[in-house]
Amino acid sequence: MGNSCVEISVYGEKNYRLFLDIIKQELDIIGVGDINPIQAFILMNINENVVTIGEVISRGYYIGSNASYNIKKMISNGYVQQTPSDFDKRAAYLKLTDKGLSLYEKLDADIKKLLDSFTPQIKGKFDLEQCVAFLKKVEYFWKDVLSRRVR
Repeated sequence: MGNSCVEISVYGEKNYRLFLDIIKQELDIIGVGDINPIQAFILMNINENVVTIGEVISRGYYIGSNASYNIKKMISNGYVQQTPSDFDKRAAYLKLTDKGLSLYEKLDADIKKLLDSFTPQIKGKFDLEQCVAFLKKVEYFWKDVLSRRVR
C-alpha cells in the first residue's frame, strides 16, 4: 500500500501541474493576459459561490502559491469583488465580478469540451466522478490519521 500512496500523490501532483498548463493554454487562446493559471484556478474554485478567503484556501490546492496575494491581484484586476462581513469585521466575502464570471464560464466550457474528448477513451472502464470520490476518501483518511496523532 505504501507504494500506491506515493503513486497517488505523485500522479495527483503531476495532474495538478498539467491542469495548470492547460489553463495557461486556454488563457492564451482566449487572449487573457492579466490573470495567471493559479489565479484562474482559484477563480474556478470560487465559481458562482460567495466565500471567505479562508474557504478558498482550504478548498484549493495551490502549490507554491500565496493565495492571499493572488486574491488581491484578482481583486485589483477586476475578477473578484471583496465585501466585508456585516457581523465579523475580521471576515470578508469574495465573489466573482461579471468579468470573473465570464472568464469562469469560458474556461469551464473549454475544459468540459476537452473532457468530453477524453470520456470515450474510458467509457465503461472508469468514471471520473468515482475517481474524485475515491480521492476524497483518501484525503479524509489522511486527515483522520493526522488528527488522531495530535497530542
